[in-house]
Amino acid sequence: MKGIKEFCQCLKIGVVALSVAIANMMVGGAVMAAEDAPEYRLAITPTQKDLNTIKPGQTYTGEFEIRNTGRQDFRYEISFSPYSVETETYEPDYEKETKYTDIAKWITVDAEEGFLKAGENVTLKYKVDVPENTHAGAQAATIMVTMTNDNEANDTAVQTVRQLGYLVYGNVDGETVKTAEILENKIPSFLFKPPVQATSLVENTGNIYTVAKYSVQVFPLFGDEEIYTNEENPDGNIIFPETRRYNTVSWDGAPQLGIFRVRQTIEIFDEKSVEEKIVFLCPIWFLFIVLLLIFFMIFWIISRIVKRKNEK
Repeated sequence: MKGIKEFCQCLKIGVVALSVAIANMMVGGAVMAAEDAPEYRLAITPTQKDLNTIKPGQTYTGEFEIRNTGRQDFRYEISFSPYSVETETYEPDYEKETKYTDIAKWITVDAEEGFLKAGENVTLKYKVDVPENTHAGAQAATIMVTMTNDNEANDTAVQTVRQLGYLVYGNVDGETVKTAEILENKIPSFLFKPPVQATSLVENTGNIYTVAKYSVQVFPLFGDEEIYTNEENPDGNIIFPETRRYNTVSWDGAPQLGIFRVRQTIEIFDEKSVEEKIVFLCPIWFLFIVLLLIFFMIFWIISRIVKRKNEK
């Protein structure tokens, strides 16, 4: 009995020691995670709001959360910027004002500045008051959140540390134009390595934003059984008025070697483009071997011909 009691006591001590060790590891991990966090970090959730159809004279409301996920406290300020895009790769522009960015003047928030301690968050509510006489078409703006900190070593005392934007966009109801053009729908015929990528260029010639959809299907050279497709969940891109957007759809699971039929379908408004090509996937080393074999075959055939002529 005494031996059993001693064994149980040792077992209890071992369990306690193990629990303490695990707790220390968890605390240590938490401390390390906290130390790994940057000094200043600002986060916004969510990052955008699609108001869909906007009615003139109506008011729309929403909210988003600002989070301090860094190790230092910071102040923040709210401002409103127009939102447009430049180039076919859709680089954002927060300064250019157009007829599609008037919404930046219609937005207000319940607090235009505040203070967040490390680990804290705050929910901001905003309101969009749409004028009665506004023109129809797309509108886009950004609610900018600017993080600042007190700099005791500087007389100006305030420095901009980070800045993030919350995108608000929609289509004002009225005389809308829904037109677009699919300028390019390309599939490469020969690739040295995966992935297989289909590219495209789409232009929105209307006055409202829309979502262009891109689907890809991959078939064997002979047969109609799909090897890959994203038809059930096609890629989608927002296309703003009077802009062009370049897009790439990838088949990342493609093998190193093979011959396939690849089809890309693009849809925007009432426009639809379907392109299909035979795609050769061939590593450069395999191509080198094939070319080498062809060279030797030609050399052998020529040698045989020359030998026969000499024998005559």
